[in-house]
Amino acid sequence: MDEVFKWSPAFMTELPEVDAQHQGLVRLINRLGVLHTGGEEVSQRQIDAARAELLDYGQTHFRDEERMFIAAGIDPRHADFHQEEHQGFIDEVQALMTAESERCGNSVRRELDYLVNWLAYHILGVDQAMARQLRLIKGGLSGEQAFEIDIEHRQRMSATEPLLAALNRLITLVSARNRELAELNRTLEQRVSERTAELARVNARLQVLTYEDELTGLPNRRHAVSALEALWLEAKRDRTALSVLMLDADRFKGVNDRFGHATGDEVLRALGQRLRDAVRTSDIVCRLGGDEFLVICPRSDAQGAMQVASKILASRQPHVNAAGELCWSGAVSIGVAEVQTSMNSAEDMLKAADKALYEAKGKGGDRVG
Repeated sequence: MDEVFKWSPAFMTELPEVDAQHQGLVRLINRLGVLHTGGEEVSQRQIDAARAELLDYGQTHFRDEERMFIAAGIDPRHADFHQEEHQGFIDEVQALMTAESERCGNSVRRELDYLVNWLAYHILGVDQAMARQLRLIKGGLSGEQAFEIDIEHRQRMSATEPLLAALNRLITLVSARNRELAELNRTLEQRVSERTAELARVNARLQVLTYEDELTGLPNRRHAVSALEALWLEAKRDRTALSVLMLDADRFKGVNDRFGHATGDEVLRALGQRLRDAVRTSDIVCRLGGDEFLVICPRSDAQGAMQVASKILASRQPHVNAAGELCWSGAVSIGVAEVQTSMNSAEDMLKAADKALYEAKGKGGDRVG
């Protein structure tokens, strides 16, 4: 492909070391242009390596150039401006290297435009001014005298100075635009990252809500069914025991009817905590819905489950509201069932526990069926 920066004799400063390093910068910019726009398959790693080499070479050249004109005694006004120009270039290339900007044709063209325009302006304007002043200093003038004479020279060069001034303004605009685009991309990436994190938090919360009862904080029916099916398969495979307790609050409907659903919710939360406190660490307490709860007892036969049920009954505690009124007696009915060879699914065990529960309720409640 055509070179993005064409070297010409007009760029010569008559300072051999400076001219040689300028041509090195041109070669690196042209190489970056080939990598960016060539038809061959080019990896991002190759492009980043070329940028890094350009940055490293530029920093070396700038240090050499600055040592040279400072040692020669160039006027501080030129030295300060020249060093600011160098630092501006370094900052811009570093920004291009670190910004995760879009990899499209317009982005590539902006980068190459900046590099080419900056180097052309810098050589034709700043470095040529430096070279003229160094020649004057070598001829016996002071740095201050050389600086003032060079200002007069540039004012007389009416044909080129407006072009250099315009090119400088263009570079300033391109640099500002690149910084704005980099900041926009950074801001967008930050927003995307924040939004992704927020979605992850929402999804995690939804996952919790999918398997957690909002009122009591216990695992809900979905979780209960999933856990019981997994434990059922394990019990069948390993021929181990598995039992469940199904229970509900006796005469709970009267609580809602007389004291309202808010009090009913308080009763259910208290009952949920009571069950947590009564069961063993390996047992799983779930709320199926309404005032109906399920306790899954892994690797526990009916006898072990009955002991848990007895402990639940013994932990009975009436619920009294803020006004001192007895809202609920604390009585529960419990149905116990364990896995049997005649059962074909976990649902069969639930049905057996449900049947035992209603037998207990039929006998007046506050007991195990």
